[in-house]
Amino acid sequence: MMPPSFFTQSNVVSIAKNLLGKYLYSEMNGVRTGGIITETEAYSHSNDLAMQQHLLRRPSSVKTLKSNGGIAYIYNVYGCHSMFNIVTNSESFADSVLIRAIEPTEGLEAMAKRRNMTSANKNLCSGPAKLTQALALTPSLNATSVMNQNVVWVQDEGNDDGNKILSDDITCSPRIGIDYAEDDATLPWRFTLKRKAPF
Repeated sequence: MMPPSFFTQSNVVSIAKNLLGKYLYSEMNGVRTGGIITETEAYSHSNDLAMQQHLLRRPSSVKTLKSNGGIAYIYNVYGCHSMFNIVTNSESFADSVLIRAIEPTEGLEAMAKRRNMTSANKNLCSGPAKLTQALALTPSLNATSVMNQNVVWVQDEGNDDGNKILSDDITCSPRIGIDYAEDDATLPWRFTLKRKAPF
């Protein structure tokens, strides 16, 4: 289990990078699903128009985003797709990391069923909306601790020296779908773990 101190660090970009290779799990109605985090995006309260605009567009989210780090921030887009974020930093700082994709490792059959797929394939959790559907993460879980092994949590299962994640294993690129953030849309705050598809 990741300690609270991991999520309350002040550098959200560093947290977004360091979440790569960690495991994200959910447990719903006794069914555990999850996998390796392979793609994240960082959003900062400071010098980031993307976050500033988000807070203006969703004033009801301010309380959650300005909470102490280590809780889920889940909201809907387009009326139906959920986005799963992890609030970071200390109270009053609106920082968060969007979990964009995981490599599924546990509960594949259950995840495929939730996605209305006949079987698991490389697209099972390859985007933020696909991920939340597969893990059954909805806005009803907003503000839930991500250190709650009965609901949703992030876990470090360790890497031996042969699997240690190095800077060369990570691709940095601009975040997606935030053209409204003007120059901040080009910040290289999207991080992807280079891995071969498991299927």
